[in-house]
Amino acid sequence: MASPLDLLVPEQLPEATRGAMESARLGLFITAVSEAVARYVGYPLHRRLGVVETAVGRGGVYLWLRSGAVRQVHRVEVRGEERDAGTYALESPTLGRLLARGQPWPFTGEWTQGVSPTPLEARDTGELLVTYDAGWVTPGQHVLEESLVVDLPASIQLAAVEVVVATVSRDGKPGDVASEAIGATSMSYFAGEDGGRTALPSTARQLLAPYRRPR
Repeated sequence: MASPLDLLVPEQLPEATRGAMESARLGLFITAVSEAVARYVGYPLHRRLGVVETAVGRGGVYLWLRSGAVRQVHRVEVRGEERDAGTYALESPTLGRLLARGQPWPFTGEWTQGVSPTPLEARDTGELLVTYDAGWVTPGQHVLEESLVVDLPASIQLAAVEVVVATVSRDGKPGDVASEAIGATSMSYFAGEDGGRTALPSTARQLLAPYRRPR
């Protein structure tokens, strides 16, 4: 059964990979890999319409949404009042960054006490509400609704193929083994950018680099 999260379909995989396991289990691999790729880039990749999200106001010209791949902003409310669409712009879809034109975004959070309070710590108070569409139509969404046309970037699809092929080939082994020695039971691992371990091959990480949201 396809999932909306699926960044590829079995037909996109090499024949050897498709024949390595039963179709039901391969479907689990595809969905699991798609979830891992989304975690790596830092936001959901499948198309989502009408996402309603509260945001943190820092009192400057930028407002950051939690999602990347923002396709269109429909509405911004500031303390219950809708802001005119001409007063902001989607400056970076990948980063989910809105630019205020003219009046800056208000500060939301804690203020110092006293005659002249000043911003202390920004936090999400629910005063800034943004409605937007994000993500791309995935192959999985197309399978579930054929009228949808896949527009997920080819490099993301290819990265997912790379990860599935690598994951299936090492089925039953630790996901990030770079080398191993049977004799002394020595094993080394791929290192992630943060020094930790990662199961994504370097080729997949390179393909995903333009879409990754900085931590």
